[in-house]
Amino acid sequence: MKIITKGVTQSTLAKEFVALPTPCNDVVYYPAKLADLATEESYTVFQTLSQKSGLAYLAVTQPGTAKIVLAGSKDFINEVYQAIPWSHYEIADEDNKFDYKEPLSLQVLEDYILHLKEQ
Repeated sequence: MKIITKGVTQSTLAKEFVALPTPCNDVVYYPAKLADLATEESYTVFQTLSQKSGLAYLAVTQPGTAKIVLAGSKDFINEVYQAIPWSHYEIADEDNKFDYKEPLSLQVLEDYILHLKEQ
């Protein structure tokens, strides 16, 4: 099952993480470093999971915003994420590890998201 989400989701800063509301009325968190990269015009894609609903999400960061672009089962979103052909990076601290991918440009990101929506 896949659900394409529409619109921009407002996010808020919570310590070193950014809180991102989900379509299932939950909140997921991603490292503030990704928001910092977005202000430097580096775009990122990451996957996250709602503990409340069990839905997984594919999210993107862009300057000034983060938004969820695809929702589905944990396995489906992981399969989509793993298939993304861009460089893979990791943010790690003593307690957590967070994976993300970076497209070469905003245009590459937008083209890829459009391709996902057409499938």
